[in-house]
Amino acid sequence: MTLLTKKIPEWKQKKINDIYNKLINYKTVGLVDIKGLPAQQFHELRKKLREKMEIIVVRKVILKYAFELAKSKMPNIEQLYSKIGEMPALILSNENPFKISKAFSENMAPTFAKPGQLAPEDIEIQEGPTPFTPGPMIAELQALGLKTKVEGGKLVVIKKTTITKKGMPISQGVADLLVKLDIKPMLVGFNFTGAWEDKFIYDKDVLKFNIKDYMDNLAIAASNAFMLSLGLPYPTKENINILISKAYKEAKILGLDKNIISEEILPELMYKAQAQASALNSLVKQ
Repeated sequence: MTLLTKKIPEWKQKKINDIYNKLINYKTVGLVDIKGLPAQQFHELRKKLREKMEIIVVRKVILKYAFELAKSKMPNIEQLYSKIGEMPALILSNENPFKISKAFSENMAPTFAKPGQLAPEDIEIQEGPTPFTPGPMIAELQALGLKTKVEGGKLVVIKKTTITKKGMPISQGVADLLVKLDIKPMLVGFNFTGAWEDKFIYDKDVLKFNIKDYMDNLAIAASNAFMLSLGLPYPTKENINILISKAYKEAKILGLDKNIISEEILPELMYKAQAQASALNSLVKQ
Protein backbone atom coordinates (compact mmCIF):
# COMPACT_ATOMS: atom_id res chain seq x y z
CA MET A 1 0.00 0.00 0.00
CA THR A 2 1.29 3.47 -0.84
CA LEU A 3 0.80 6.57 1.28
CA LEU A 4 -1.01 9.23 -0.77
CA THR A 5 1.01 12.18 0.47
CA LYS A 6 3.21 14.35 -1.67
CA LYS A 7 6.86 15.22 -1.12
CA ILE A 8 7.77 12.01 0.73
CA PRO A 9 11.13 10.64 -0.45
CA GLU A 10 11.09 7.17 -1.90
CA TRP A 11 13.35 5.72 0.84
CA LYS A 12 11.04 7.09 3.53
CA GLN A 13 7.96 5.80 1.72
CA LYS A 14 9.51 2.33 1.66
CA LYS A 15 10.16 2.41 5.42
CA ILE A 16 6.60 3.61 6.07
CA ASN A 17 5.19 0.78 3.97
CA ASP A 18 7.46 -1.76 5.69
CA ILE A 19 6.20 -0.69 9.12
CA TYR A 20 2.61 -0.61 7.88
CA ASN A 21 2.89 -4.20 6.61
CA LYS A 22 4.16 -5.29 10.00
CA LEU A 23 1.48 -3.40 11.93
CA ILE A 24 -1.45 -5.08 10.20
CA ASN A 25 -0.08 -8.56 10.93
CA TYR A 26 0.00 -8.30 14.72
CA LYS A 27 -2.76 -8.25 17.34
CA THR A 28 -1.01 -5.79 19.65
CA VAL A 29 1.07 -2.71 18.91
CA GLY A 30 2.99 -0.97 21.66
CA LEU A 31 5.47 1.85 22.19
CA VAL A 32 8.41 1.98 24.57
CA ASP A 33 10.77 4.83 25.35
CA ILE A 34 14.38 3.65 25.31
CA LYS A 35 15.92 6.95 26.41
CA GLY A 36 18.58 6.23 29.03
CA LEU A 37 18.68 2.52 28.21
CA PRO A 38 22.28 1.59 27.33
CA ALA A 39 22.75 -0.08 23.94
CA GLN A 40 24.16 -3.26 25.47
CA GLN A 41 21.16 -3.71 27.77
CA PHE A 42 18.77 -2.88 24.92
CA HIS A 43 20.18 -5.66 22.77
CA GLU A 44 20.21 -8.10 25.71
CA LEU A 45 16.55 -7.42 26.49
CA ARG A 46 15.48 -7.59 22.85
CA LYS A 47 17.19 -10.96 22.55
CA LYS A 48 15.46 -12.26 25.70
CA LEU A 49 12.02 -11.16 24.49
CA ARG A 50 12.25 -11.98 20.79
CA GLU A 51 10.06 -15.10 21.09
CA LYS A 52 7.20 -12.97 22.50
CA MET A 53 7.53 -9.78 20.49
CA GLU A 54 9.33 -7.89 17.78
CA ILE A 55 11.07 -4.69 18.90
CA ILE A 56 12.01 -2.15 16.25
CA VAL A 57 13.66 1.25 16.71
CA VAL A 58 11.80 3.62 14.40
CA ARG A 59 11.94 7.35 13.73
CA LYS A 60 8.94 9.28 15.00
CA VAL A 61 7.91 10.60 11.59
CA ILE A 62 7.91 7.08 10.14
CA LEU A 63 5.67 5.87 12.93
CA LYS A 64 3.28 8.77 12.51
CA TYR A 65 2.80 8.13 8.80
CA ALA A 66 2.57 4.34 9.30
CA PHE A 67 -0.14 4.74 11.95
CA GLU A 68 -2.11 7.04 9.68
CA LEU A 69 -1.79 4.55 6.87
CA ALA A 70 -2.97 1.65 9.05
CA LYS A 71 -6.00 3.28 10.67
CA SER A 72 -8.42 2.02 8.01
CA LYS A 73 -7.65 -1.54 9.10
CA MET A 74 -6.74 -0.81 12.72
CA PRO A 75 -9.30 1.62 14.22
CA ASN A 76 -7.79 4.26 16.52
CA ILE A 77 -4.21 3.16 15.90
CA GLU A 78 -3.30 6.75 15.00
CA GLN A 79 -4.15 7.75 18.61
CA LEU A 80 -1.28 5.61 19.85
CA TYR A 81 1.12 8.23 18.51
CA SER A 82 0.17 10.50 21.43
CA LYS A 83 1.87 7.98 23.75
CA ILE A 84 5.23 8.26 22.00
CA GLY A 85 8.35 8.88 24.09
CA GLU A 86 11.54 10.79 23.37
CA MET A 87 13.35 7.79 21.86
CA PRO A 88 10.62 5.41 20.69
CA ALA A 89 10.79 1.77 19.78
CA LEU A 90 7.87 -0.12 18.27
CA ILE A 91 6.55 -3.28 19.95
CA LEU A 92 4.73 -5.84 17.78
CA SER A 93 3.22 -8.91 19.41
CA ASN A 94 0.31 -11.33 19.47
CA GLU A 95 0.29 -11.22 23.28
CA ASN A 96 -2.13 -8.88 25.05
CA PRO A 97 -0.72 -5.59 26.40
CA PHE A 98 -0.77 -6.74 30.02
CA LYS A 99 1.28 -9.85 29.27
CA ILE A 100 3.75 -7.64 27.42
CA SER A 101 3.95 -5.28 30.41
CA LYS A 102 4.50 -8.26 32.73
CA ALA A 103 7.28 -9.54 30.45
CA PHE A 104 8.96 -6.13 30.63
CA SER A 105 8.79 -6.04 34.43
CA GLU A 106 10.20 -9.58 34.67
CA ASN A 107 13.06 -8.89 32.28
CA MET A 108 15.26 -6.09 33.54
CA ALA A 109 18.96 -5.73 32.82
CA PRO A 110 21.59 -4.85 35.46
CA THR A 111 23.66 -1.74 34.88
CA PHE A 112 26.13 0.51 36.68
CA ALA A 113 24.88 3.23 39.01
CA LYS A 114 25.17 6.91 38.21
CA PRO A 115 25.85 9.59 40.85
CA GLY A 116 22.60 10.91 42.31
CA GLN A 117 20.54 7.80 41.60
CA LEU A 118 18.77 6.26 44.59
CA ALA A 119 20.02 2.87 45.72
CA PRO A 120 17.32 0.23 45.02
CA GLU A 121 18.73 -1.92 47.85
CA ASP A 122 21.55 -1.63 50.38
CA ILE A 123 24.80 -1.51 48.40
CA GLU A 124 27.31 -3.71 50.15
CA ILE A 125 30.95 -4.56 49.56
CA GLN A 126 31.63 -8.11 50.63
CA GLU A 127 34.53 -9.23 52.78
CA GLY A 128 37.40 -10.59 50.73
CA PRO A 129 40.07 -9.81 48.14
CA THR A 130 39.86 -6.95 45.65
CA PRO A 131 41.69 -6.40 42.35
CA PHE A 132 43.41 -3.33 43.80
CA THR A 133 47.06 -2.97 44.70
CA PRO A 134 48.14 -0.84 47.67
CA GLY A 135 48.42 2.84 46.90
CA PRO A 136 45.86 5.60 46.35
CA MET A 137 43.03 3.00 46.52
CA ILE A 138 43.62 2.60 50.26
CA ALA A 139 42.49 6.18 50.91
CA GLU A 140 39.61 5.86 48.42
CA LEU A 141 38.28 2.76 50.14
CA GLN A 142 38.75 4.26 53.61
CA ALA A 143 36.79 7.36 52.55
CA LEU A 144 33.82 5.05 51.87
CA GLY A 145 34.15 3.33 55.24
CA LEU A 146 35.93 0.20 54.02
CA LYS A 147 38.64 -1.28 56.20
CA THR A 148 41.34 -3.15 54.30
CA LYS A 149 44.58 -5.04 54.70
CA VAL A 150 47.24 -6.19 52.27
CA GLU A 151 47.54 -9.86 51.35
CA GLY A 152 49.52 -11.22 48.43
CA GLY A 153 50.09 -7.75 47.05
CA LYS A 154 46.35 -6.97 46.90
CA LEU A 155 43.96 -5.06 49.11
CA VAL A 156 41.52 -7.23 51.04
CA VAL A 157 38.28 -5.95 52.57
CA ILE A 158 38.30 -7.04 56.21
CA LYS A 159 34.57 -6.81 56.87
CA LYS A 160 31.39 -6.66 54.78
CA THR A 161 30.34 -3.01 54.66
CA THR A 162 27.23 -1.15 53.49
CA ILE A 163 28.42 1.86 51.52
CA THR A 164 24.96 3.20 50.55
CA LYS A 165 21.65 2.47 52.28
CA LYS A 166 18.53 1.61 50.33
CA GLY A 167 16.76 4.73 49.08
CA MET A 168 19.77 7.01 49.59
CA PRO A 169 21.55 8.90 46.77
CA ILE A 170 24.61 7.21 45.32
CA SER A 171 27.70 9.41 45.58
CA GLN A 172 30.31 9.94 42.90
CA GLY A 173 32.83 7.97 44.94
CA VAL A 174 30.49 4.99 45.35
CA ALA A 175 29.56 5.04 41.66
CA ASP A 176 33.24 5.07 40.65
CA LEU A 177 34.08 2.19 43.01
CA LEU A 178 31.21 0.05 41.75
CA VAL A 179 32.46 0.42 38.19
CA LYS A 180 35.97 -0.63 39.26
CA LEU A 181 34.51 -3.68 41.06
CA ASP A 182 32.12 -4.46 38.16
CA ILE A 183 29.09 -4.24 40.49
CA LYS A 184 25.84 -3.32 38.74
CA PRO A 185 23.21 -2.47 41.37
CA MET A 186 20.68 -0.80 39.09
CA LEU A 187 18.05 -2.46 36.90
CA VAL A 188 16.97 -0.91 33.62
CA GLY A 189 14.32 -1.93 31.14
CA PHE A 190 11.79 -0.78 28.60
CA ASN A 191 9.58 2.15 29.56
CA PHE A 192 6.19 1.00 28.26
CA THR A 193 4.40 4.22 27.25
CA GLY A 194 1.26 2.88 25.56
CA ALA A 195 -0.37 0.10 23.55
CA TRP A 196 -3.11 -0.59 21.01
CA GLU A 197 -5.21 -3.74 20.89
CA ASP A 198 -8.47 -4.30 19.05
CA LYS A 199 -9.22 -0.54 18.65
CA PHE A 200 -8.49 0.21 22.33
CA ILE A 201 -5.62 2.43 23.49
CA TYR A 202 -3.96 1.59 26.82
CA ASP A 203 -2.13 4.28 28.77
CA LYS A 204 1.12 3.51 30.58
CA ASP A 205 -0.53 3.86 34.01
CA VAL A 206 -3.10 1.19 33.11
CA LEU A 207 -0.36 -1.09 31.85
CA LYS A 208 1.48 -0.98 35.19
CA PHE A 209 -0.57 -3.93 36.31
CA ASN A 210 0.80 -5.80 39.34
CA ILE A 211 -0.61 -9.33 39.32
CA LYS A 212 0.47 -9.99 42.93
CA ASP A 213 -1.32 -6.87 44.23
CA TYR A 214 -4.36 -7.79 42.14
CA MET A 215 -4.51 -11.33 43.55
CA ASP A 216 -3.99 -10.06 47.11
CA ASN A 217 -6.83 -7.53 46.73
CA LEU A 218 -9.03 -10.19 45.15
CA ALA A 219 -8.42 -12.52 48.09
CA ILE A 220 -9.28 -9.74 50.58
CA ALA A 221 -12.46 -8.89 48.66
CA ALA A 222 -13.51 -12.56 48.57
CA SER A 223 -12.90 -12.92 52.30
CA ASN A 224 -14.90 -9.75 53.10
CA ALA A 225 -17.78 -10.87 50.87
CA PHE A 226 -17.82 -14.29 52.53
CA MET A 227 -17.99 -12.78 56.03
CA LEU A 228 -20.73 -10.38 54.91
CA SER A 229 -22.77 -13.26 53.49
CA LEU A 230 -22.57 -15.03 56.86
CA GLY A 231 -23.62 -11.92 58.73
CA LEU A 232 -26.70 -11.09 56.60
CA PRO A 233 -27.18 -14.16 56.19
CA TYR A 234 -27.17 -14.67 52.41
CA PRO A 235 -26.95 -18.33 51.35
CA THR A 236 -24.55 -19.34 48.59
CA LYS A 237 -22.99 -22.65 47.62
CA GLU A 238 -19.77 -21.51 49.32
CA ASN A 239 -21.34 -20.76 52.72
CA ILE A 240 -24.47 -22.95 52.89
CA ASN A 241 -22.90 -25.64 55.12
CA ILE A 242 -21.69 -23.02 57.61
CA LEU A 243 -25.10 -21.27 57.60
CA ILE A 244 -26.92 -24.57 58.23
CA SER A 245 -24.55 -25.39 61.09
CA LYS A 246 -25.02 -21.89 62.52
CA ALA A 247 -28.81 -22.09 62.21
CA TYR A 248 -28.85 -25.51 63.87
CA LYS A 249 -26.82 -24.24 66.85
CA GLU A 250 -29.02 -21.12 67.23
CA ALA A 251 -32.21 -23.22 67.01
CA LYS A 252 -30.87 -25.59 69.64
CA ILE A 253 -30.04 -22.70 72.00
CA LEU A 254 -33.52 -21.23 71.46
CA GLY A 255 -35.16 -24.61 72.07
CA LEU A 256 -33.32 -25.08 75.35
CA ASP A 257 -34.12 -21.55 76.47
CA LYS A 258 -37.86 -21.79 75.68
CA ASN A 259 -38.19 -25.47 76.65
CA ILE A 260 -39.37 -26.48 73.19
CA ILE A 261 -39.58 -30.25 73.14
CA SER A 262 -37.62 -31.73 70.24
CA GLU A 263 -35.99 -35.08 69.63
CA GLU A 264 -32.60 -33.44 69.09
CA ILE A 265 -32.57 -31.64 72.47
CA LEU A 266 -34.80 -33.91 74.59
CA PRO A 267 -31.90 -35.40 76.62
CA GLU A 268 -30.60 -31.92 77.40
CA LEU A 269 -34.11 -30.69 78.34
CA MET A 270 -34.49 -33.61 80.75
CA TYR A 271 -31.10 -32.89 82.27
CA LYS A 272 -32.09 -29.22 82.59
CA ALA A 273 -35.41 -30.16 84.21
CA GLN A 274 -33.68 -32.53 86.62
CA ALA A 275 -31.21 -29.81 87.60
CA GLN A 276 -34.02 -27.30 88.17
CA ALA A 277 -36.00 -29.87 90.20
CA SER A 278 -32.98 -30.62 92.36
CA ALA A 279 -32.44 -26.91 92.96
CA LEU A 280 -36.11 -26.45 93.88
CA ASN A 281 -36.03 -29.44 96.23
CA SER A 282 -33.04 -27.97 98.03
CA LEU A 283 -34.88 -24.70 98.54
CA VAL A 284 -37.99 -26.48 99.91
CA LYS A 285 -35.93 -28.43 102.44
CA GLN A 286 -34.42 -25.24 103.75
